Amino acid sequence: MKNTFTIGEISELLKIPKSTLRYWESAGLLTMPRDSVNNYRTYNPSSVYTISDLAHFRCLRMSLQDMKRLPDLSPSELADSLITLDRNLDNRLQELLIAKEYITKKMKCIEEYHLLKQNQYSKELPDYDNIYSFSIEDKEAWSIYIKDQYQSILLFDTKTNLIETGLAVPTMEQHPTIWTKDSNAFYVSFVLKVGYSNPSIDDFLPHLKHLQNMGYQISNIFARYLFSANEEAYYDFYKAFAEVYV
Repeated sequence: MKNTFTIGEISELLKIPKSTLRYWESAGLLTMPRDSVNNYRTYNPSSVYTISDLAHFRCLRMSLQDMKRLPDLSPSELADSLITLDRNLDNRLQELLIAKEYITKKMKCIEEYHLLKQNQYSKELPDYDNIYSFSIEDKEAWSIYIKDQYQSILLFDTKTNLIETGLAVPTMEQHPTIWTKDSNAFYVSFVLKVGYSNPSIDDFLPHLKHLQNMGYQISNIFARYLFSANEEAYYDFYKAFAEVYV
């Protein structure tokens, strides 16, 4: 039976990077003796088992701080530590599932963009009935936007030439609205491309002119955020609707 191992042999044997082994030692999880001749770290069979235990608990996603406490834990304390770890992993799993949902939604936004490009200025009803006011100081609004940017909407009033930012979902009871779907109007959808984080009237005017040339009277153009990407420059892309009156 081999009596000593080098750090390279341990790394290859247990498939643990040498940098990790050095880090565990610097963090106080390991105390490795040095060869008296060359000052290299030397590992005995007991060390191998200790390192394999640390690798095991790392697989369980235990923190370094908790791993340092392992030699001092009673069976009950170890059980409590594992229960806490399990609960934390459940929370993390939920966060990952939510992240996957948002990734799927983002991919659908890109698919929506390609469909719109093929069917510009088609009649279509928006999938929301209201646009709610947005305040840059609204913490709940930012929480929604950071997680799901699809809820962000631009509203362009063709009479005032003003652009407002709104939300497709409310953040409070009786949240003020800045637009409500009109049953007397119909809606035409198209892709709107605006300067990154800097929409201007010039982004809307070509579409407004085109629709007016089609014989439409437009009261509002509103656009729901899809994604940002590079198309000769970095732009924000929206699914826009024109509110049309004949």
